[in-house]
Amino acid sequence: MRVGRAVALVSLFAVWPSGQAAAQVSFHVSLGARYTTTLVHDSIVQPFDLRPAIAPALLVIVREEMKPGWSVDGTIDVTPSSLRRHEGSGTFDAGSFTALAFTVGVRREITGGLSARAGIGALKYAAAQTGVFREGSGGLFPLGTVAATYTPRFGAQRRLAFEARYDLHRFITPAMQTEGFEHARPVHRVALLVRLGWAAGKGQPTP
Repeated sequence: MRVGRAVALVSLFAVWPSGQAAAQVSFHVSLGARYTTTLVHDSIVQPFDLRPAIAPALLVIVREEMKPGWSVDGTIDVTPSSLRRHEGSGTFDAGSFTALAFTVGVRREITGGLSARAGIGALKYAAAQTGVFREGSGGLFPLGTVAATYTPRFGAQRRLAFEARYDLHRFITPAMQTEGFEHARPVHRVALLVRLGWAAGKGQPTP
């Protein structure tokens, strides 16, 4: 698979010796809120959308500095969310799920505390077997992601940064296919996050 090959290449780059005496490894925790677009749109008696509510997002990141201005990282991303059915003028509870994602990415420092990241990985929905997930969650979905991070001057000393993160995957479940859905739907997710980071073993702040 193309995605699998790309993940392998980025992972190899992450562990390949950089030629520096000691590459700096850092750990980061991000917490914020995430908006997710519609998972299912259909029309039976009248049109309806199945869409996650705005939900908390928790990310755990391990990063390695490869050379000045460049780093690679691995990210675990967890978002528990309720699911809402929007139909006519009403909104109804439609269960809940937890979206679990893992990505590997490359980050580039730009200027003035700004940095950009691009990554690839996979996402899985963990949910009770009810509703749209009644025949399972559909396995792993390939995921692409980009992010922009701002580290203020005071944040560089306090290990604080602010991040906007976007990702994209396609969604379909076995129950949807049983109901006649033929094509997976693109799902966009946007998260606004506050991040804290620590350099491994040195106790020094890292942006």
